[in-house]
Amino acid sequence: MKSESNIRQVIAFLRELGENNDRRWFADNKERYDALRQAWEHDMSRLIAAMVRVDDGVRGLDIKQCVYRIYRDIRFSHDKSPYKRYFSGVIARGGRHTTCSGNYVHFEPDNIMLGGGVWWPEKPILSQLRALIDAESDEWLKIVQAPQFVDNYEWSSDTLKKLPPAFSHIAADAPIAPFIKMKEYIAMKRPPLSYFDCEDWVERVAADLSLLQPMHDFLNYIFD
Repeated sequence: MKSESNIRQVIAFLRELGENNDRRWFADNKERYDALRQAWEHDMSRLIAAMVRVDDGVRGLDIKQCVYRIYRDIRFSHDKSPYKRYFSGVIARGGRHTTCSGNYVHFEPDNIMLGGGVWWPEKPILSQLRALIDAESDEWLKIVQAPQFVDNYEWSSDTLKKLPPAFSHIAADAPIAPFIKMKEYIAMKRPPLSYFDCEDWVERVAADLSLLQPMHDFLNYIFD
């Protein structure tokens, strides 16, 4: 299976799964799922290896630490459909359980996402991140206002309406103010499916995710 066609096949399968999200259909298509999942995890392993070039912290990271299962936990959910409609994974120190800034990939029909950052940090961590951005505002703005960053990514973070009281010294219209109001730091791009029609989509994704490494390095300062 060629890697450039694998994502189209994955998306096609997930689209069908979304329309037939039940155990009988999945059992009838389990062989197809297993083949697609194996090929996708192989490419994800290659992506991890490629990211080592910019982040030595992911060296030796096992694929099973990074990818999410397709089976949903429906015990406390109103939605009783048994399967997720997407393949996804985290490439960061600690894999999908990380608290650090890292990369995330999400393959879902009509909602493909590549990007990363810090997801929903606990309050003490968020306070440290805000303090770091405030103290090193020039460096932070240089990173997130770099043309390659701005041209490829947009922020996908929940935010406060006003600056937190601890940062009242910052003017409301200061360039750094929107980042102090963020509740998380997530930058994403949403490429079309045609993005993966290339010689090697793994290398293409690795190159684009590498643009986020300065942000990861900055945010992860508090974890070092």
